[in-house]
Amino acid sequence: MDEKRAHTVTSDAHRASPAYGLKDLWIEFSQTTGLHAVDKIKLPSCNPFSVRGLVWILALCSTTGFLVYNLVTEIGTYYSYPTVTKITPQIKHSITFPAVTICNRCTFNNTRLDVYPEMENYFFNISQGMAGKDSFSHLTSEVFQGPLSIEWLKNMSMEGSEMLFKCVFGGDIFNCMTDFKPIFTYEGLCHTFNFNANKSVFMPGDEANLIVTFNINQNDYTFIRNRAAGIKILLHHPDVNPDASSTVVTAAPGFSTYVAIQKFQYHYQPSPYMAFDDTACLDTNSPDFVNPLKNYSPYTYDHCFMECIHMTAFKLCGCVGPYVPVDGLLCSLVKLDSCYNPAVRSLSKNGTFVKECRCLSECVFDRYTAQVSSSSFPADKWESSLLNDTRARDRESMTSNFLQLKVFYDKMMVTSITQQPQYTVASLFSNVGGQMGLCLGASILTVAEIAELLVFIIIFLLDKCRGIKARNRISSW
Repeated sequence: MDEKRAHTVTSDAHRASPAYGLKDLWIEFSQTTGLHAVDKIKLPSCNPFSVRGLVWILALCSTTGFLVYNLVTEIGTYYSYPTVTKITPQIKHSITFPAVTICNRCTFNNTRLDVYPEMENYFFNISQGMAGKDSFSHLTSEVFQGPLSIEWLKNMSMEGSEMLFKCVFGGDIFNCMTDFKPIFTYEGLCHTFNFNANKSVFMPGDEANLIVTFNINQNDYTFIRNRAAGIKILLHHPDVNPDASSTVVTAAPGFSTYVAIQKFQYHYQPSPYMAFDDTACLDTNSPDFVNPLKNYSPYTYDHCFMECIHMTAFKLCGCVGPYVPVDGLLCSLVKLDSCYNPAVRSLSKNGTFVKECRCLSECVFDRYTAQVSSSSFPADKWESSLLNDTRARDRESMTSNFLQLKVFYDKMMVTSITQQPQYTVASLFSNVGGQMGLCLGASILTVAEIAELLVFIIIFLLDKCRGIKARNRISSW
């Protein structure tokens, strides 16, 4: 009995395994997969070549094609790096005050230039647009043809202590010359308030921020290109050069000018995202960022463009203006007005040159907007009092020379404009998962099932070529 049983077991062990093909592998997959409709096109439940089987095959292929189309679209959209912009007004208890650079519309002092008899006629010709002509060749003195010095320019400019008559910040009177720093700009010698970024405001309103009374001293004006009287106000971040300011207002004598400002903070996404339509921005906050500019810091788009202009003008003229922060040869007065300044003006409005500079904007920066209004200054009631304080000869002299400027936040609010990725990796997987579930009832684990099927097919074909029993190999996994 035992020998018969042993003989039977031995015979079963040596019996050939049934033929195992790709069809069997498909049947096993269709019985276990989570993909919808796959079990509808397998034998013996349904003949794939019957009408019912063909309908299910068509449905499966259609939804699979639709899924592939949507997946390609989703992935393409993700790699186009779309963004959305979020605008967030934020109420603040304190806001850092901007740097306020103030320039007299005529920075040169004619009474100091009187020591040079030809100087007034020279500035008259410059104001008439005669800077590029040979009419200055007869001006051979050192003051016209020799390199300028910063000290000479300061001595020939309007005195800040005479121009800044009275200064108030946060309701407290302060020494104007202590908190205003002299600085050369394209306009000439100007003065900057809050140059060291140590002033903040805690209340909005025209009486709670900066109030300055000026004496522009029109009697000391000389001929200038702009032919205007008053002051020019540049609002900018304390770290930014005044010439790079994007917010500029002017104030006329005989008026009290109100400049209500608002602060905007911009945050853009660095490459590969496009910050400005088809242009990326520079992530200057990255630890790997190195400022490529030689003469301006920190890096900003305006600083980059200014350096590009000034270096090009230097190559054309062989010298630089006094407002350029570079250790180089300063132009003579004639060369400044006949070559350097005209080159700067021409390059600034040359669209082709702007593109050639290839300057990129920084990703994070601040901007200030200004709303300007004015009223007559002084009121008739204050005429006698201010005549005594200012020591002006009469009301006409006072209204021709004196003005009041009020720069203030109209509300304790900072508006943050933030660019955010529209698609993240999480949202991409979420959308892909939704498309897979909608079309095939599939999930990420279903993708693993399909990958496993492909692996088994490859193993099956390899084993077939090598003569190994494919079923035993696959079953042993």
